[in-house]
Amino acid sequence: MTTWASEAAATANPIEPSSLLKLVAGEFAARVADMWPAPHAEFLAAAAARRHLVCLAMALGADVAAHRDSLLTHRMRRLIGAVAPAAPEGLARALERMGEVAWSACDYRELLRLLADRQAAKVLRHAEVIEVETIQRMVALPAPMATSVGLATALNAGAVEALREAYNAMRFRDGAPVAEAAAARWSRMPTAKALRVAVKDDLCPELPAPPHPGTARLRPLATKADLRDAARRYRNCVVDYAAHAASGWSAIYEWPGPPGAVIEVSRDHVFGWRLDQARMADNVAVPEALREEIASALALMGMHVGRSGWELDRALAQIDGRPFPMPTVEQTVAQVFGDE
Repeated sequence: MTTWASEAAATANPIEPSSLLKLVAGEFAARVADMWPAPHAEFLAAAAARRHLVCLAMALGADVAAHRDSLLTHRMRRLIGAVAPAAPEGLARALERMGEVAWSACDYRELLRLLADRQAAKVLRHAEVIEVETIQRMVALPAPMATSVGLATALNAGAVEALREAYNAMRFRDGAPVAEAAAARWSRMPTAKALRVAVKDDLCPELPAPPHPGTARLRPLATKADLRDAARRYRNCVVDYAAHAASGWSAIYEWPGPPGAVIEVSRDHVFGWRLDQARMADNVAVPEALREEIASALALMGMHVGRSGWELDRALAQIDGRPFPMPTVEQTVAQVFGDE
């Protein structure tokens, strides 16, 4: 009866951590309050590295009570050996650079995992500050990139999430070995721009066969490598059309010239394939003298040059009185060759 009453009283009146302790110790606040009752002065006055060690020990399930009298005073390396005997090298230094507020148990365990990795530990040990957000982003990165501290530091959470989704998309489409090899390449990209270009290129499959094999005057840019080369030579964004071409909705050709031009033909529900745009280097409009030559070569390949099926659909609305006048053929052709 006495035992039951005392247990009930303990349950009814748990030790309530102060607001400051809740802020500093996070999810460990109640357990810390049990060991250092209000006003929790010993714990709160201790160096941040000591407080982190207490919380880390709790996260690992160590017998913190057995070391209560030494955790906040004895040498750090000796204490780490007592409460986290399997901890990797560099933990003592890391604890001094982790800020003032406790991390979650999961984040502490991830820190230990990363410190055990030679590549990640090398960067973490030399970091002036180790932020919990960096650790969380490292965990969120695709597995082959998860030790890249540089990426986790440079990228925001949205970028990391997008990388993870791109990796999962490749696993779904191409299988784990291909996705892992791609992610390993991504982790070696020297800049954020290079990383974005590499990921987009890997996500885009190779292009299907063009609708026409081409001629001596119009050669297909039939691979992603062809598009990259053309983008470099013409100083334009034709490489960004790879995804559209890979889906089978457009095809890219080159008029070698001189002067040269890059030409996109697109599927059209009325005409089959239609000239969508043609531009010279630096996206300069194709000169009048060359337009007829390109149009004739496309016509011989069965490619329509003129109004689109969509424009024709809109113009048909005039039958029941809606005001959608059709542009002239000359206006449409001028626009696809680059006139404003």
